[in-house]
Amino acid sequence: MPVDQYIGGIEHAILHLLYARFYTKVLRDFGVIGVDEPFTNLLTQGMVCKETTKCPEHGYLFPEQAADGKCHICGQSVAIGKTEKMSKSLKNVIDPDSLVKTYGADTARIFCLFAAPPEKDLEWSEQGVDGSFRFLGRLWRIFDDYLEDIKSIPSLSGDFALTGDVKTLRRKTHQTIRKVTQDIEDRFHFNTAISAVMELVNQLYAVKRPAKDDRLTLSVVREALETAVLLLAPIVPHITEELWQMLGHSTSVADAPWPDFDPHIASEEEMTIVVQINGKLRSRMTVPVDEDQEKIKADAQADEKIAALLKGAKILKVIYVPKKLVNIVVAQ
Repeated sequence: MPVDQYIGGIEHAILHLLYARFYTKVLRDFGVIGVDEPFTNLLTQGMVCKETTKCPEHGYLFPEQAADGKCHICGQSVAIGKTEKMSKSLKNVIDPDSLVKTYGADTARIFCLFAAPPEKDLEWSEQGVDGSFRFLGRLWRIFDDYLEDIKSIPSLSGDFALTGDVKTLRRKTHQTIRKVTQDIEDRFHFNTAISAVMELVNQLYAVKRPAKDDRLTLSVVREALETAVLLLAPIVPHITEELWQMLGHSTSVADAPWPDFDPHIASEEEMTIVVQINGKLRSRMTVPVDEDQEKIKADAQADEKIAALLKGAKILKVIYVPKKLVNIVVAQ
């Protein structure tokens, strides 16, 4: 203790969370433990909500009892109520068995994680479930299309001079690794992480189909496909395990290391930064658009023209205006 991360619904604040904190503080006061709080971080997750359906005679109905807008017991028209937290008393619940039977467990998982940020309520949507199912179908089809061509080609490693759509795809691959890693590790925002992988899959579809002997392009494609599998593995473990095996891997995707991104490859196109000394234009430099601001400040002072002008001067402060300029203020 303390536990690194506690995740629970809002009702936990008066149940598990309250009890855990109470006993922790009692044990602390008795000198049994040396921590003040049982949990380092708390994430209060949202509820899963769905509209209610009600028959004038039979009251609340399960969704399958009012599928066509009429009560399946008496045939009367049902009233659609407001969206409420799913509960057995309101009968606005979805049977996961029927969902898994129709779409598969992975579709149910990715929809729940994609529909909303974890701290927000999730409104159940049949259209959303269907959309998640279609995305997994798109992922499978792009794999199936490239599989025979990339099976014997390794993923691209290192930096290569690429152009056009191929360069854009590789940059997108490394940008996606960066974003998904940050979204999951820092914020538990699986919804934006999934969205980033969807964009990567769209980028794969946008690449012109390379010739079978174009090994460089095919290796970039394989890198993108492997990346999509690895990033989605915690979310949709069944389909990603099968795709991983199809790519020729003998070990489980669950045992594969999380992918690393290359900051240089992930950087966008370059931008021009104006360098000023006491507000007067002295030089210009070109840097990646997502370069760290401290690095930009350092590069500005190291610029050949600027360094000569600063020789012997006392720098008071360095001001960076994002994506525009660096102004070095020196003592007059």
